[in-house]
Formats: sequence, structure tokens, C-alpha cells
Amino acid sequence: MFTYQGSWFYSAAILAISLGKLVAQDAQLTPGVQQVPPATPIQTQTTTAAKSSDATDAARYLAGLPVSENSSLSSLTRDPHWQAHAAAMNTAFAQLEQRQLSNIRVWRSEMIPADGSTTCLYYFSGPDFLYADTFFPNCTTYVLGGLESVDPMPDLLTVPPAGLTSTLQNIQISLNTLLQFSFFKTKDMREDFQRGQLKGVLPVIFVFLARTGKDISAIEYISLSASGAILNGNQGSTRGVKINFSDPATGTQKVLYFFTADLSDDGAKKNAGVLRFCEQFAPANSFLKAASYLMHEGHFGTVRSSILNCSGLVLEDDSGIPVRYFAPDKWTLRFFGTYSAPIDLFKNFYQADLHQYYQASSPKTLTFSFGYQWNRHNSTLILAVRK
Repeated sequence: MFTYQGSWFYSAAILAISLGKLVAQDAQLTPGVQQVPPATPIQTQTTTAAKSSDATDAARYLAGLPVSENSSLSSLTRDPHWQAHAAAMNTAFAQLEQRQLSNIRVWRSEMIPADGSTTCLYYFSGPDFLYADTFFPNCTTYVLGGLESVDPMPDLLTVPPAGLTSTLQNIQISLNTLLQFSFFKTKDMREDFQRGQLKGVLPVIFVFLARTGKDISAIEYISLSASGAILNGNQGSTRGVKINFSDPATGTQKVLYFFTADLSDDGAKKNAGVLRFCEQFAPANSFLKAASYLMHEGHFGTVRSSILNCSGLVLEDDSGIPVRYFAPDKWTLRFFGTYSAPIDLFKNFYQADLHQYYQASSPKTLTFSFGYQWNRHNSTLILAVRK
């Protein structure tokens, strides 16, 4: 999610929760739910790496996965620090697969049309390609964004051994809340991504691409003009990255964009490049998760209107667009999980109309957690489909 001066941050109380002590019912697969094979299964240490690009090998190294046999990075994987990193990442992702991702795939296969838009717009995302890919695996274009920077990825062989070790540790720290609670904690994320020699969002994006089995074919550092046109390098005021990759499971060629941008109303006035760029993909799938309730406030109306205008489907928790903005004559709403109230930090954003919807519709129980409510029994999920 984005960080803005004056925005709310997730409360310090959540940090007191032991990341490894989720309630037992959330650590188990839901009884009676059929588990479907993942479209792009989470990769494990035992996976054999095929011949791949240098970027793919770098991603696999950072993710704690084997690199190709002829890779220049293969010698780095013999380091005990990397092997400990690989073991820790395997454990964390295996638990995530069991607790969250496998259940999301079951839900998605039943609820999201497979023949819908091939674009996923994920504002306020940070580097969270993982959940975008899990909910929308049929998309071929992903557009992510946040205030986090995009720093060029160095040749890992030029990074001193101590720097690599600290980088691997920093990746684990950066991923803690997302792997355990399904979201990045904004304040920590910005601090984490500026530590060490590998800065910005690219290292974590690389980890998620590798762990979802993707092969990276090209990386291009780009920028956007105010009209949304892609420019080379830093010519435009909105900077970002374009990553071409493929999904070996389907043979599909795909592209991921990440842009560093301020989407407040003031930011959009100065440069609406990201919004103009995204609007060309209408009608798109829009994904909103742990969005700090920014679009409940008056100074995020521009991005809220843009999402509503260019989306054919919006999947969100209650921190996204308030339900009152989904006009009944234009949108069909479906509700999942439960809704009682936001967490204490965001209690001012309680939606009485959303509570009434939940009372009247008897929503289906969720088998995974979503958004700020880390317990699945308290999680809220809203699916809006344009009529």
C-alpha cells in the first residue's frame, strides 16, 4: 500500500503479535474444501532449475531457490548463509501455500470469471505481485504502484559477501508481515526497502516472480509522461520498471509494471501519468487490499473515480473503495467473510451500509485471511462486477 504524509499506519500493537503464532484454525486447510492444483505452484528448494536468464537466476537466488547449473551465481548458493536463507524461505512459503494460497485458488476458480480482463491494476500494492498473481493468474498485464522506489538491480557478483548476507536477511524481514498477515506494513516496508545495498521494490518483486515459477526475460527502467505515454529511462516525471516474463506452466508471455507515484488528488494534479496509463486497459480487473482507507477520504477522489471508471471488476476489502460509490444500477456486489468494524486504528472508517449488506446477504465463509483482519473469521472480501 502507499504511504502518504499524514496517512494512518498500522498500529504498533500488531507488531506485538508473534508472526509465527497464528490461530490453529488459520494454519490448517479448511476441512471439506477440495484443493485444486495451483496454476503456478509455489516453488520449493527441491525444484530443479532449468536453463534461464541472468535475471531469472538472480530472482531465484534472492528467493532461496536453485539457479541454473551454468549460472555465474551457482557458487554463491554454496554459502551457508544462503542455504539457511533458502531453508527459511521454503518453510515460510510452504506454510503460506497451505494456509492461504491453496484456499485462494479454490475461491478464485469458483468466483472470478476465467474469461474476464487480462489486466490486473493493483494500486497501493507495494511489491505484492504474489497476491495479484494468485487471484488473477489469467492476466497477462499487471500494473502495481506505490511510493516505494525502483532502484536498478546490481550484478549480484559485484556485491560484497557481507552485503549479500544482509540483503538476504533484509528480504526475510521485509516479507514477514505479508507472508503471515497477507499485507505489507507500510511504514516498515519503506524502511526495509532502503536498507542494504539492494534497495527499492525490485528484490521483493523478484522473489515473488521466482517463487511463483516465472522466468524473467527482460527488465527495462522506464518513466511516464503526464499523458501516460511510456518513455525510456528517466525522461518522464513518473519513474518505474517494466518486467517481461513468462509462465512456463502455460507458456504465456506476460508483463509487470511498477510505478513510483503519489496518487493523492494533489499528486494526480501534478502528474496523472499512472492513471492515464492504466485507463488504456479498461475494462480491467482492479485489486485493492490493505489500502489504508485512503479512498474513504476526500483527498483521494481522483484515483477512486479512475478505478470505478476503468474497471470491469473490483476485488477489495473494506479498506478500498467504500461501497456507497458502487451504484446499484452499474455494479453487482457480492460479499464474503464477515464485517463487523475496521481494526481500532481505522475505526473512524466504519461503513454502516456495508454492515447492512452483510446482514442481509448471508455471505459465504472465507477459508483464507484477507486485508488487515489477519484472522479469516474476521476478514472482509467484496467482489464488484460491472453490469
